[in-house]
Amino acid sequence: MHFTNGLVAYFSGDTGITGEQDKAVRSFHKANLAVMNIGDTFSTGLTKVAYVINELIKPVSVIHSHANEAATKGGKVLPGTRTATFQKAIKTSDHIPLSGRTMEFNGGGTYFAGCKKYSK
Repeated sequence: MHFTNGLVAYFSGDTGITGEQDKAVRSFHKANLAVMNIGDTFSTGLTKVAYVINELIKPVSVIHSHANEAATKGGKVLPGTRTATFQKAIKTSDHIPLSGRTMEFNGGGTYFAGCKKYSK
């Protein structure tokens, strides 16, 4: 999805690893923000999602999606959750959606307002 400020977002949906993530999403569209399902129920598992982020898409930022768990408490990511595991596995900036908050990213894919960035 291309936005007027230059941001290019990739929404993974319930996909697995595909060659298009390297050729189309990164090389052609140049996605700089990825919204990745990490729930591992009907979507790609954490190890595979981390590979997609680190080796195929290589976005500036990642938003966690469909974790299917209570992942935070008191402003911190809970240890042992899929969310914590995913954070440790990826090499890029990650952002966790918070209810009632709108996240804002600049045209380069860098977060600048709306949600707290959780530290790794």
